[in-house]
Amino acid sequence: MKTLRFEFILRAEQPICHLEESLGNSGLAMRRKVILPDGRATRIPCITADTMRHGLRDAVTYSYLDAAGLLGQDLGEEALRLLFAGGMITGSAGGSVKMADYWQMVELNPALALLGGNAQNRSIPGRLFVDDSTLICEEQMHVLPDWVREWLKESGVGVASHRAYIEEAQRVRMDPLLDPAKRALLLPDHRARAEQRLIASETAATDNDAGATEQAKSTMMPRRFERLVQGALFWWGVTAHILSDLDDDTFKVMVASFLYDAHVGGKRGTGHGLLRAVRGWNIDVRRPAERTESLDVRELGGQIGAIFRAHVSERRDQIAEFLKRVAA
Repeated sequence: MKTLRFEFILRAEQPICHLEESLGNSGLAMRRKVILPDGRATRIPCITADTMRHGLRDAVTYSYLDAAGLLGQDLGEEALRLLFAGGMITGSAGGSVKMADYWQMVELNPALALLGGNAQNRSIPGRLFVDDSTLICEEQMHVLPDWVREWLKESGVGVASHRAYIEEAQRVRMDPLLDPAKRALLLPDHRARAEQRLIASETAATDNDAGATEQAKSTMMPRRFERLVQGALFWWGVTAHILSDLDDDTFKVMVASFLYDAHVGGKRGTGHGLLRAVRGWNIDVRRPAERTESLDVRELGGQIGAIFRAHVSERRDQIAEFLKRVAA
């Protein structure tokens, strides 16, 4: 067995809306508590390892279905849950997966051997270990590896306090009934009701009637949310225990496919969430001495994926049959 670790510097090409909780109509960015070198505690924005791991699973699953010729084909709920969410424990009513079934499962889907999952009332441990994406800021400089600090220095990239990388954005959900052109599209009785509500709202505001105002108010609502600013940098690492050449290739397909078009967090349909890898290092721990080499994560061709695709393609009929009967 060997341990293969990739580390990357990621840049937010778009603002990142990765929220921890909502207070009323305000969303707060995901943060984690850290202790600074001087002993003070603070909470610093991050992108959670769960989010990054989910992105890896999504990316390799689409590559898997494509290689098996099943992309665009109908899948059962159980198969979809196993592939995209790792499955679920079915409880005492579910049958325990037999070892032969487990071996077949990971043989037909090599990504499951790394990611792990749940099927037939058994939790299948994986061999993939994903880090949080750490915001590169003044408060985190002491935890960054030497190669990241050297890259920052060589590239002339300045680093500020974590507070500089958070901004508050506001959006308004518009009420289409406030637009006369859109009200004209309504059925006559619906249009009359909408106009009556507008009149009632106006009257309630004039009379300072709080109850009537609440009853007649429109659905237009402003909302605020914190987001990490465009251009923020993150340090991220992912490690896998590799048992075979297939494991090695599957892991590389997983990481390269994810980073080819990595999106995290919410509001992706409105210009949020895109990450790009600007520098990557591959640390292959085969010996006590570490060997470090650069990794081009943008290239999906060449040798990356050849073993994985051949393995899956040769078993496409068995895979289709397995996904029809799996309980996950």
